[in-house]
Amino acid sequence: MFRMLILCSFLFILAEGHPQITFKNNHDAQIYVAMCRYISSGGYWMTTGWFTIGKGGERLVFDKISASDTIGYWAMTTITEEKFEGKKNLLVNDDSKFTIKYADKPETAGTNPLYSWRKFILLRLPAGATKGAINFK
Repeated sequence: MFRMLILCSFLFILAEGHPQITFKNNHDAQIYVAMCRYISSGGYWMTTGWFTIGKGGERLVFDKISASDTIGYWAMTTITEEKFEGKKNLLVNDDSKFTIKYADKPETAGTNPLYSWRKFILLRLPAGATKGAINFK
C-alpha cells in the first residue's frame, strides 16, 4: 500500500529546463525532511537535512538532476511523528542541520555520537522526465 502511495504521488510533468523534484506537504502537520543522493563520480552516498515544510507548503529539493541520479528522502511529521521511510539505511544527525559524506559507511557512524541510521526511500526520474513532485499526505 505504501509503495502504491509513493508511486501514485510521484507525479511527473514533462517540461523544459533543469530536472528537479519538489516536495509538497498536503499532510495535517509540518514535516521534517532529510535527503540523500548517490554521488556516482565519487562512489558514495551523501545525506543532508533537516528541511522543514509547513502544512500546505512546498519546497524545491532536488535541482539539476538526471535520470541516472539516484536520490531519496526520509521524512517525519512534527505532531504525530508519522514516518515516511523506505529500505536504504543511511546516516542522519538527530541534533542539528547536517551534510554527511559516506553516509552509508559504518565507520562514518562512529565519527559522531549524534549520527543515527534512517531508512530512506530511493527514487529516480524516468528517462525524459524533467520535473517531479513528492506529495506527503
